[in-house]
Amino acid sequence: MGLIPQHHRHVWIIRHGKSTEGMLGQTDYDRLLNGRGEKDGLSMQIWYSQHPQPAQWVWISTAARAKRSASYVVKGFNATGIDDPNLYLANAHELMSCLQTTPSEILNVAIVAHNPGLTHLANILSNRHVTDNLVTFGSVLLGTDLDWINLAPNCAEFIQLQTPAKIHSTA
Repeated sequence: MGLIPQHHRHVWIIRHGKSTEGMLGQTDYDRLLNGRGEKDGLSMQIWYSQHPQPAQWVWISTAARAKRSASYVVKGFNATGIDDPNLYLANAHELMSCLQTTPSEILNVAIVAHNPGLTHLANILSNRHVTDNLVTFGSVLLGTDLDWINLAPNCAEFIQLQTPAKIHSTA
């Protein structure tokens, strides 16, 4: 995994896995992971379980595809998952507000939600441009020395962007 810069706290920004197109009468909120999303979830779960900066606390959108994705994240990190219905289609500032409420004793936090908010959040928090589009099950790791309540634009150092495609290409 390479050398991880030393920071007091770490933020994981994780987009839900690939989802179904939705069936007639099914709401966007109720869409599930498709086969690729489930496969990617298992791959990422294994990768998360081996990471030296595991999240202890995972904020989770309550949309079906995000909750299922988060089950892989929570299990991989051996973390506590917290459902928050306000994360469904939240913008970057709403996502940052959620992160700012993370208990102070938590050193590494993750958020599992949706685009475009997550892509914008990664680019806003980071000290550099991270990505134009966080892919499904894409996971951005940022480091900061600030308390959660003080998260603000450009407050974090970009450390890593992992995707299922990168994992599958090395397998």
